[in-house]
Amino acid sequence: MEWFDVHGRHLPWRPDEDPYRIWLMVVMLQQTRVETVLPYYERFVMTFPTLPELAAADDEAVLAAWKGLGYYRRARNLLAGAREMAASYNGRVPEAPEALERLPGVGRYTAAAVASIAFDAPAAAVDGNVLRFLSRFFAETGDIGNAKVRARLETLAASLLPASGRGLHNQAAMDFGALVCAPVPHCDTCPFSGACAAFSQGIQADLPKKTGKTAPLTEHHLVARIRDDSGRTLLHRRPATGLLANFWELPNVVQAEDPAAAFLSAGLNLEILAELGEVRHVFTHRLWVLHVVSARLIRQPADFSRYQWCADPHEATLPRAFSKILELD
Repeated sequence: MEWFDVHGRHLPWRPDEDPYRIWLMVVMLQQTRVETVLPYYERFVMTFPTLPELAAADDEAVLAAWKGLGYYRRARNLLAGAREMAASYNGRVPEAPEALERLPGVGRYTAAAVASIAFDAPAAAVDGNVLRFLSRFFAETGDIGNAKVRARLETLAASLLPASGRGLHNQAAMDFGALVCAPVPHCDTCPFSGACAAFSQGIQADLPKKTGKTAPLTEHHLVARIRDDSGRTLLHRRPATGLLANFWELPNVVQAEDPAAAFLSAGLNLEILAELGEVRHVFTHRLWVLHVVSARLIRQPADFSRYQWCADPHEATLPRAFSKILELD
């Protein structure tokens, strides 16, 4: 905590350590770096400064405020969580980690981080940075992807919690793992190297042990940039379930040798005008390779209910995979 007071990243969830803002920030930081999150957090909290205001918002407004941050399921979970807290907790963030874990998109780490930082709850927040620090400090050579090994490290983390100031302690541990006990450790500047079991054995660079990630599944899609005589772009709304549910997108189909025939089978009668290029976008477990063409709509689909013409698609809430395509022009 002394190290954190000098070197830590003190995050902007004030005034008065607002539990709502702490919850927002912790969720936004899931799978995303601090420096990336900060401008989006500021924009989001200006749009929805209180929990009741977020709970009363509609889906489109929340997704628009989140636009560009990615992992849009987090935005949907925030909205669902705000509505649940408005209905079940009098519009307040619950204090107990167990109650927090029942909210959409909140797991053990997020619940512990919010409860400890907002309410000084005795809960150890163990993210990847803390796991790395603990595995080195205690020379844990087991695979941190193993449930028993992770539980062992979580027990050690809990044993290190102070009697008070637990939220600061958790933030300090997370920041220390991110900034000092990083993937490439900075042992020369580490104030704990003299007590670190891995350092004393010379194995700090080999820890933590972690099973390699599975390579993402590659999917190839044809994407059509369809414009009318007025320059408007045709957008399509994705299905209500599944990846990027209910988001607007550029019309697309699975890649085929005959693009026009592939789009026709999906209900779009197109004239393919030109190839525009290729865009790649990585999700957590899949890679989209998007082969982009410009096209003209020959005949409007019989069912146009999930389509719309958009004068400025840059202003639409398009997922990043599709907004990248607009940059090909």
